[in-house]
Amino acid sequence: MHQPMHQLMHQAREMRRKDKEVTDVKWMEDVLRQANFLHLGLSGDDGWPYVVPVCYGYKDMTLYFHGALEGMKRDILLANQRACFQVTVDAEVIRSDTAQSFSMYFKSVTGFGFVKTLEDIDEKTDALNILMDQYSGPHVNLRELKMPVWVARLDIESMTGKAKVKK
Repeated sequence: MHQPMHQLMHQAREMRRKDKEVTDVKWMEDVLRQANFLHLGLSGDDGWPYVVPVCYGYKDMTLYFHGALEGMKRDILLANQRACFQVTVDAEVIRSDTAQSFSMYFKSVTGFGFVKTLEDIDEKTDALNILMDQYSGPHVNLRELKMPVWVARLDIESMTGKAKVKK
C-alpha cells in the first residue's frame, strides 16, 4: 500500500487561488478526456526534474501511456515510480492594453500518482486500446503485431482542477 499523499509531495497544500480551484472529479475526468496530450513530470536519480509530453489514455482514475523499450522516461520510471501530470484545454490569451490585465482562459488538471510498467501482453493491449480510444483511433492486438513496446499505467492518487472560463 502507498503512503498517504501528504507524506509524498507538496500536493497537500491548499490551492492559493480558491476562485480558480475545481474539486469536481467528473469535471476533471472530462478535462482529461478532452486533452490531446499530457505533461508527465518525473524525478531522475540525479535530482533533476524531467518533464515530457506524452500521448495517453484515461479510464477509471488511471492514465496509460507507452514508449520505446529504451529511453530516459522509462529509465527514470524504473528507478522512481512517483510521477505528476498536467493537462490543459481551452487555453486562450486574454489581451489587454496593460500588462497587468493580460490573463488566460483555461481548464487544467494536475495530479500525482505511481507508475507501473505493464508486462502482461493482454494488459498492455488493453492499455494501448484505452490510449487509442482517447483519440478515436483503431484498436491494436499486440499478439498479432508482435510489436515491442513499453507500456505503463499511472494510478492517480490525487488530482486538482483549476480553471478560468469565459462568463
